[in-house]
Amino acid sequence: MDQLLDELNPQQRDAVEATDGPVLVVAGAGSGKTKVITSRIMHLIQKGVSPYQILAMTFTNKAAQEMKSRVERVVGRDARDLTISTFHSFCALFLRREIAHLDRDSSFVIYDTSDQTTCLKRVIRSMDLEEKHYPAQKMRGKISYIKNTGDMEGRLSNEIEHNIYRAYQEELLAQNAMDFDDLLHLTCQILENFGEVQERYRRRFEFIMVDEYQDTNQIQSKLINLLLGEHRNLCVVGDEDQSIYGWRGADITNILHFDTHYPGTRVFKLEQNYRSTQPILDYANAVINQNKLRKPKKLWTDQETGLPVRIRDEYSGGIEAENIIQEIMGLRRRHDLEFSDFAVLFRSNALSRMLEENCRKYRVPFQLIGGLKFYDRKEIKDILSFMRIVVNPRDWTSFARAIGVPPRGIGAKSQDKLYTYFNSGLDIGEVMARAIEDKAFGGRGYKGLVAFEALYRNLVAWSKEYKPSVWLGKLVKALDYKDYLERLDDVGIESRIDNLEELLTSMEEQEKQGIETLSQFMDFSALVNDQDDVDPDQPRVNLMTVHAAKGLEFDTVFVMGLEDGVFPNQRTLDDNPNSLEEERRLFYVAVTRAKRRLYLSYARSRQTYGKVNRNIKSRFLKQPIVNPDQEPARSTGRPRTSGRWGSLDDQVGKMEAKLSALGAKADFSNVVNGGGGQDSSGTVSLQSGDIVEHASFGVGTVSLVMGRGSSQRVSVHFRDKRIRTFIAEKANLKKLGDS
Repeated sequence: MDQLLDELNPQQRDAVEATDGPVLVVAGAGSGKTKVITSRIMHLIQKGVSPYQILAMTFTNKAAQEMKSRVERVVGRDARDLTISTFHSFCALFLRREIAHLDRDSSFVIYDTSDQTTCLKRVIRSMDLEEKHYPAQKMRGKISYIKNTGDMEGRLSNEIEHNIYRAYQEELLAQNAMDFDDLLHLTCQILENFGEVQERYRRRFEFIMVDEYQDTNQIQSKLINLLLGEHRNLCVVGDEDQSIYGWRGADITNILHFDTHYPGTRVFKLEQNYRSTQPILDYANAVINQNKLRKPKKLWTDQETGLPVRIRDEYSGGIEAENIIQEIMGLRRRHDLEFSDFAVLFRSNALSRMLEENCRKYRVPFQLIGGLKFYDRKEIKDILSFMRIVVNPRDWTSFARAIGVPPRGIGAKSQDKLYTYFNSGLDIGEVMARAIEDKAFGGRGYKGLVAFEALYRNLVAWSKEYKPSVWLGKLVKALDYKDYLERLDDVGIESRIDNLEELLTSMEEQEKQGIETLSQFMDFSALVNDQDDVDPDQPRVNLMTVHAAKGLEFDTVFVMGLEDGVFPNQRTLDDNPNSLEEERRLFYVAVTRAKRRLYLSYARSRQTYGKVNRNIKSRFLKQPIVNPDQEPARSTGRPRTSGRWGSLDDQVGKMEAKLSALGAKADFSNVVNGGGGQDSSGTVSLQSGDIVEHASFGVGTVSLVMGRGSSQRVSVHFRDKRIRTFIAEKANLKKLGDS
């Protein structure tokens, strides 16, 4: 254990050894905060603290699992008594045990965002309101914000919205369901109103730690305070410079005012960065120093100096995307990198289309992270709907989905008749039995209902007899679900079947982790968040929003779309200064994902929603230049241009230094005259990345195109590792294809 402390730098060690009372660890990007938290847990155990008394809260299941694994490798089986959990997972388990205090059933289901939207749509229709005036997704966002902040008056515009909110809550109660935000809200409600429950948990958790504290909202901060006993042994770790979730209720003042809320707080700053090179950190420091809502700090590294940050001014969004993909191809060839070493970050998913098209065009494998989550896919939600009605026979939303998989002739009108029975207080099994007895409807629908009711009874019985993975296999077979998918004539049929296999694999993995019931697996699947789906080690270029990149790191990062109105987002420009500061923090997060290379770009024109907009570069690019290579290189203004990243310089001597820095041996002792006599009218149009053949030097790849017309020069990187520059119209270069 002493060896573990010896591996920490002095600031990290001080934070680990400060175990009593309130502690704030201000951990800059890449400063080893996870190492500090896990080392602190192990240090407490070494001091004789029971693992049972330690609670560590974080925001992603992936982070929680990483912490558990690190601790278990050192302390062994004792780690199993630790509670290392996300906020929502902790509250779900708490409510399974304590929800009876609110006269609720512990078999409740947890609705994800799509379930919430479906439920809200039904509520809005039942109130004879038009959804175009009260969009379900917009109402869901408002309701979530209210539950996280308590600010009802500031979000609901009129009495009708208040009525929708109340009706939605009543519908959740009727279905024995709750949404994500209810998990925290109801946990706090029990701790506040039932003193014996609060005292029991306070006695248990003598040491509490919270990761990513800058992302906590008011209800999460309240929960921690309710759990905190008189010992006040609370350690929070975070970085206000990475607070990027204000739009969903995160409150940056939780970390900024922590030492005010908890008098006697000891504050430790972690400023040594173990991820990025100094030029990247210098740039990041210059960016974030413009914010006012922050605690002063400056990231530094003891790594040797690295490559300068590159900035590029592009003619259009299309050219920007193409040049990024071409640059990735070139860097990969020159530096023997993997596709997974690259990430392209953008402010919103709307910017991904051109990147995706160029990846396909140049046959570059990619993954779009932050798209449709695994547990949100149709085939997965179909199967989960069956699980839910077995676990909770009051879950009408899931019943309405399951009864149509596959279609059984029970349409909207027949479902309305069934809902009448449900509204009288019957559960799903009782609804079907009564409707069959009353012959509520006839024809194919009646036969379908009889068959579904029999299946439902079997599913309930199997859930008591078999483990979840076996139950799943019996369900898929009983439904003949794979045949149903094939009958859909879906072009994605193979991936859908693969997803079913992956669901089975997930179940088997969770069974090894101790999950024994469908209810436990339902909680696991409901509480998976966006980042838990991220696998940056896949052999593909990573395309993602900056929000999705939080907590990740890559050898080479491109940040695109750096224009005012895009990044920063237009809404923040129209809002208050605090919103603009959050956008700047988001840019800072993007910059600090890069380990060795950072490329920034903006386009002078960009097409959005069918309209071409003229843009100016982002105000975030206007901070003091910290090294000379950050003057933006400019596009030639022609489609499919292929200029350089970095400082614009037409002199061959300076270009030689730049190309040699890329790892190739440059040869600019003279400009090669091809001597072929081909005039300008016959010049082949070339761009960076094209594969060409020269009569004397063989096959190579175009690395640079400069100028135009008779003065155009082309640099080619040949297979002998040398770069030669030609007068384009005389070079007789034969284009073999795009690289």
